[in-house]
Amino acid sequence: MSNYSTLNDHRPMVFDELRNTIYAQAIKEAVNKHSVVLDLGAGLGLHGMMAARAGAKKVYLVEPASILDITRQLVSANHLSEQIECISGTIEAIQLPEKVDVIISVFTGNFLLTEDLLPSLFFARDKYLAPGGKLIPDRATMNIVPVSAPEYYAEHIDCWNSGQNSNNRKTHDSQDIVLEPVRKYAENTLLYENPDKRKAIFLSEPAELLEMDFMTATEASCRNRTEVDITEDGLCHGWLGWFRMRLGQNWLSTSPKEKQTHWRQAFLPLSSPIAVQQGKTLSFSLSRPEYGEWSWDIEYEGEKQRQSSFLSEPVTHTTLKKKSDQYKPGLSKYGLATQAALSLFDKDKTTVEIVDYILARNDSLFPTRLLAEQFVKSLIEKHSS
Repeated sequence: MSNYSTLNDHRPMVFDELRNTIYAQAIKEAVNKHSVVLDLGAGLGLHGMMAARAGAKKVYLVEPASILDITRQLVSANHLSEQIECISGTIEAIQLPEKVDVIISVFTGNFLLTEDLLPSLFFARDKYLAPGGKLIPDRATMNIVPVSAPEYYAEHIDCWNSGQNSNNRKTHDSQDIVLEPVRKYAENTLLYENPDKRKAIFLSEPAELLEMDFMTATEASCRNRTEVDITEDGLCHGWLGWFRMRLGQNWLSTSPKEKQTHWRQAFLPLSSPIAVQQGKTLSFSLSRPEYGEWSWDIEYEGEKQRQSSFLSEPVTHTTLKKKSDQYKPGLSKYGLATQAALSLFDKDKTTVEIVDYILARNDSLFPTRLLAEQFVKSLIEKHSS
């Protein structure tokens, strides 16, 4: 997941004309000369500056990433410094001086819950939104559809097979190296792509899996089931998922059938493709707790499949122990080095002195001074005031 600290992270969003046009319309509808506005996770501040130009009395741009230094330059270049205040930090860590009338956010991940940003929106809403205030966006849905995508499935799942793939095409091991043990991880991995990189035929009408009201939701999770009626005979390779969100009076969809935005659809593969027939019913269940793994189940004519992103990487006894609430963690060598370095912060020590101290204690962990310097500077970047 990106931490949105570079220009490359923000360029697709800044130049997403469809998204920004609908945001601009919603902002103009919601903002007046008395409005106090919070642009949450502001990035380069595009939407906050829209609010200022729409006449907002005050706009707070809250952004934890270092990109905020560039945002300040943009605010100045657009002559909006009197209206806009840039605040560095997460919404949970900073303190706004007043309630706000409008909260603007782009905390919807590719498949709505991706990246776990929505809990921060709910925190901001509960703490800072004034009575009668508005959210932009204020509502969203998760939508899914079963698809036939033989070429895409062959490229991303069957490519790990030895012998024949699901389309009875011969596969080739790279340089005669057997790769088949990887397949069980690939078939439990969500893939995010745009339609131009994935040919997929809908096998039913899309279904709405979840609707979430951002004004009242207390948890950004999904534990829902739906059924679809198959409209096309074909081989089902998995499901496509996307979201819709309401901005003011307009809905923006990230469906592969709509004009594309910077968001991408999720492909949830099946472990084994299933031949489906028109008129039959196919069921789909999705479980995704906050900050948790994606698990999806399908059932068709008595056949069931269940997959989870938890299985997208090796699961060891140590892995399971560390995920337990009863696990009692100790410090690794790297953890001890981190603890030692942080203990010297706020003690009038220079970077050079901290590096010397770390090298004296952990010469085997950092075989060169350059590695120790990079380690200490990364801690300074993350944890120093």
